[in-house]
Amino acid sequence: WQMPHGELAKFPNLKMIVSMAAGVDHVFLDPLRPKGIPIVRVTNPHMARSMGHWFLMNILRLHRETVYFDALREEKIWPPEIAFDTDSVSVGILGLGYLGTHVAQMLKAVGLKVQGWSRTEKNIDGIQSFSGEFGLDQMLVDTNFLACLLPNTQATKGILNFRVFNKMPQGSYVLNAGRGSQLVELDLLQALDNGQIRGAALDVFETEPLPTNHPFWTDKRILLTPHHAAEVYLPAVVKTFLDNIYRSRNNEPLIGLVDEELGY
Repeated sequence: WQMPHGELAKFPNLKMIVSMAAGVDHVFLDPLRPKGIPIVRVTNPHMARSMGHWFLMNILRLHRETVYFDALREEKIWPPEIAFDTDSVSVGILGLGYLGTHVAQMLKAVGLKVQGWSRTEKNIDGIQSFSGEFGLDQMLVDTNFLACLLPNTQATKGILNFRVFNKMPQGSYVLNAGRGSQLVELDLLQALDNGQIRGAALDVFETEPLPTNHPFWTDKRILLTPHHAAEVYLPAVVKTFLDNIYRSRNNEPLIGLVDEELGY
């Protein structure tokens, strides 16, 4: 996944750098990376569906209290009837790029209220879009499930923090499948302890693999998956690669071309 630093500089005829997934931050980390070589990332419907399934699964797991029921099962306790008001679920998506837009549309299709925030305001049918710091605050006050799908840039580092959590209704939830550096882990733990955040679902972490002594492992309020929310579908990777070779040779626009100034 992450080529050793300096390796790309060894290829004098390098024409294109292809990331096998949506993220490209690992490419930018190489200080010796040849400049001026186009970088493309792979995004496809298979990956988008996989990401959407992860968010839908975990929103419902958190909303329907499956961890609570699992604990009762261990004690062989039949719980009293509980009513779940799914109409009250309001999902706010951070990042409305290719993946974020697909996730928003999938969640909307199953009847959830969905809104989204991005660097620039988007026009997506049925999805209220926000942008800028003021727009983020507007979205947060009506978001009880915050879903992060932002690219990893200096601007998004640590964006999931105590200030953001405190803007949300008390007892809300946080889901992150963007990058681990976007979550201030200590802020999340403190917000869980004081009840501002009720639960979380995390697929990415500051350090991966997650250290064995990390408190997330034993915290039942946090659902964990090992950075596999969106599957890398090799046939789609190969197709994007071959299509871009054809496009490059014919001076056509590349699919998934990364803007180096923006970092995605």
